[in-house]
This record gives sequence, C-alpha cells and structure tokens, in this order.
Amino acid sequence: MRRAALLLALCAACDPGPGSLHHRRDPGALVVAQPSDIVSLDLARVTDSESIEVAQTIFDGLVRWRPGTTDVEPGLATWQVSADGKRWTFLLRDGVHFHDGTTLDADAVVFSFERLLDPKHPYYLGGAGDYWRALLKDVTTVEAIDPRTVEIDVARPYAPLLGDLAIFPIVSPTAVRRWGDDFQNHPVGSGPYAFESWSPGEQVVLHRFDDYWDGSAGLERIVFEVVGDARQRLVDLESGSVDLATSILPDELPFVELHPDLQLHHAPGNDVSYLAFNFDHPPFDDVRVRRAANLAINKEPIVKLAFQGRATAADGALPPTSWAYHRATVTYGFDIEAGKKLIAEAVADGKLDPNQTFKLYAPTTPRLYMSQPERVARFLQAGLERVGLHTELVLQPYQQHRASVEHGEHDMCVFGWIGDTGDPDDFLYTLFDRDNAQPGEAQNVAFYRDAHVHDLLIQAQGAIAQDQRADLYAQVQDQLALDAVWVPIAHGELVVAGRAELDNVIVSPTGSPVYQLIRRLENR
Repeated sequence: MRRAALLLALCAACDPGPGSLHHRRDPGALVVAQPSDIVSLDLARVTDSESIEVAQTIFDGLVRWRPGTTDVEPGLATWQVSADGKRWTFLLRDGVHFHDGTTLDADAVVFSFERLLDPKHPYYLGGAGDYWRALLKDVTTVEAIDPRTVEIDVARPYAPLLGDLAIFPIVSPTAVRRWGDDFQNHPVGSGPYAFESWSPGEQVVLHRFDDYWDGSAGLERIVFEVVGDARQRLVDLESGSVDLATSILPDELPFVELHPDLQLHHAPGNDVSYLAFNFDHPPFDDVRVRRAANLAINKEPIVKLAFQGRATAADGALPPTSWAYHRATVTYGFDIEAGKKLIAEAVADGKLDPNQTFKLYAPTTPRLYMSQPERVARFLQAGLERVGLHTELVLQPYQQHRASVEHGEHDMCVFGWIGDTGDPDDFLYTLFDRDNAQPGEAQNVAFYRDAHVHDLLIQAQGAIAQDQRADLYAQVQDQLALDAVWVPIAHGELVVAGRAELDNVIVSPTGSPVYQLIRRLENR
C-alpha cells in the first residue's frame, strides 16, 4: 500500500480524464525499479550495486568520473601530486555545502577519512569499512593545511588512489555526530540529491539539493522502488508507473527495443561474472580439479541463452575494455574428455572422492553483471556433472548469498564484480589478493593466497608508469590462469530500460545512470 500511496502523493493536478498513472503523477519525480533493497546508505560501508547506485547520488568525492567513463576529473577538489608520488594535495572548491547546511571544509574531509582509518576515532566504522580500508591501507596521514587545503600522505607511491577517491564519500561531520552509527540510515553528503526517506524492503526517496555546487539536478525527486520480479519491473515500466528499470530479463529486451514508448540505454560493462572455487575446501586445492572444471564449461551457450548475446565470454577477470587486459598464455577451451582425464587422475591419487557431492552456491537475485544467475548456475552444474563433479545447488537471495560466500561456506560459488574505481587494481587486488581472503569479510571468495601474486599486485600499486603496471598485471593474469582460480564466465553489457520521454540518460561503467543529468522531455 505504501507504494501506491507514494505514487498518488507524487501526483500533480490529477487529470480526471483517462490516462495512465504515468501521465497523472508529478513529472518532476523519477521512479526507478530495482531488483533488491539497499543494504545501507553510508557509501563507506557498502559493496552491493543497489546501495552504491543510491548512495552515489547523495555523496560527492574529492574527484569524480567524467559521465559515462572512468576518466577522473575534479569533483570537490583539484589536485597535485609530489614528484615522489607520496604526497597528494587537494584544493577544495569554495562555497560547497552539505545537505544539512554546514560548510564543506578541510576538516570535514579529514573527518571522513579518519572515521574509516583511525581506530581511536569516536565514530570509527570498524569492520563495516574493511573494503575501503583495504583500498586505502597505504594512506598514512590526512591533514587539513588550511580550511580549503588537504594533504594526503601515502607510505609509498600508490597509483590507484585517484580512482579510489572518485567514489570515496565525503560526509557531514555534524550529521555523523548527530546520528552516530545510525548515520547509514540518515546520510548527509553534498551530492545532487539529498536523502528523504527509506522504507526497508519497499523504497528509498531522495529529493533534489537546490544548493548543489554543480547546478541543480534535472528532476525534483528520485524514488528507488524494490520490485523483485523481473517481469513485474517490465510491466511497471510499460504502464508508466516506473520510469527506469534495471535487470530486465535478457529475452525481454527486444520487446523494449521495439516498444514506441520505451528505450534501452546501455554501455560496455566494467564487470565480470565467474565461478569461484574455495581453495580451503578439498579437492579444490588440487589444480587438476579446478582445470577440469574450466574445461567442462562451454561459455558460448551461456552467453547466447542466459545473457541473450548481451555479453562476451570471459577468459579472465579483467574486461577487454580495461587498459590492463591481457589474454593469458594458458587458456581453457571446452573439452569434456580432457576434463574427465584430469578428474580420473585426482581420483586415482586419492585427492577426490568420485561419489562426493559439492555445494554450488548461487544468488537468486538478478545482478547488473548477471540478470539470470540461477539459470547460469544450472548451465554450470550440467557442465560440471559431465566431467564427474557432482553438485548440489544452494540458491539464496543476494544478501544471504553474499554473506555465505564471504564466510567461505561454499565449495564453489557463482558471483560477480563491477569495478568501482576504473582501475584494474580494483579487480585484481580486491578479488585475488591474500589480504582480502579473511573468512567473514572476504572479497577474494576463492580464498586464493598466492605469495607471488601478492608481490606482483603490491608492485603494481606502487608503479606510476602505466606500461610498467600493465606488464605486472599481465604476469598476474598469467598466474591466475595457470592456477585456474576461477572459471571466468562473461563480461556483461550494462543495460537500463527507460521511458522514451527521458533525456540524457547516460549509463556509467558501474551500471547506474548519472541521475543528476536526467531530464524529462516536455513534449512527450
């Protein structure tokens, strides 16, 4: 009932004549259908795409991405870096305010970092900030030089820093002090939209921040609605009760393309979907078993049927659009007989019980990188069975699935990643480094802890020259393929379906539209 009540509340002067709800409600409100609820609205706490999509409209970073790209440009600040790469100086824009009316200054920036990095800070995020703490682990000090100048010192040159800062949120210290840990439910940033309300499991409402430093957004309000059923999202879109919908089923995208009132907005995905093996669960510590699983998977029908061709088969973690993409020297084709031979060797050596059934975890909730995860999981299950790996599917909604695999409950799992920062480090370090393989908070859900790969990744973080970093990342990708850490599945195309009267819908590499740029055409 709340959903209907909100839509009625958004009505302008309701037309007493016939017409869809879309034509009767306030044209200044944008309604977005998402497949899952957010987890939190504190951007420093979250890694799920729904939370990031909403929170990114509330918060600004020191720098930002140029719309539709991962090219970094000034956001709240311009910057300079010292010759040795260890000191970054940021000059803040003048006259920027948070949504609560307080002024953004250097002290607010220092506060935003210290609540993440300083265990003695009164509002320290603790385990909730582990993802960001791993990315910024080399930051040694963040200091306010004067009200508009911030210096960030790092222990060593750290090339991914700017990309990281493009989505690192600068928060209102006043609001954090007021709300404490509940700030995640009452977020205050300086972004183009301000938080209005959150009804868990139903919707999040934001309203336009008219004092935004980069000009007012095009629409007065955004309503993010939870619509779990993919077909219902399409029905709502066609009826006009929502304006944008994510995770439309691939086989229904042609309907959107042909519909005169609808339009598809898409971009190459900075993403990957994959099948990960748990190295802590035998026999997946045996490379022969992992290689056999790679040989068992025919990716082409998965791309054609589960993605409806809106993806490319993956041969590694990095998408081909990444400047560090490298086709590994070791590759795995589709070869059932070769896979069976490797399994037979593992059985003969006592490394594998041929009668054992393994738990294959998969989410039921559509993701931007994989709109039909259960269907993909069943393709994988069939292929694994053909080489002699018996599996039992464990299907859960996304949030439960994520918690399970982060704790290492799986033998194998279907998962995916959207690069947050535009830097290859966000894929390779986050998903494969031993630093990120702690049960309970793992991003490296393969629990792969190779010391040589760790050394290469740390070297790549400290190398400033892109060609040197590319060479190090090529070595990493070769080793990951040799060790068969995953079965890389696909790099998806990011698709958002919308009403045709929306203008300037630009899809970012993370899969979400740049909401402050969207306008509604008056003559539609």
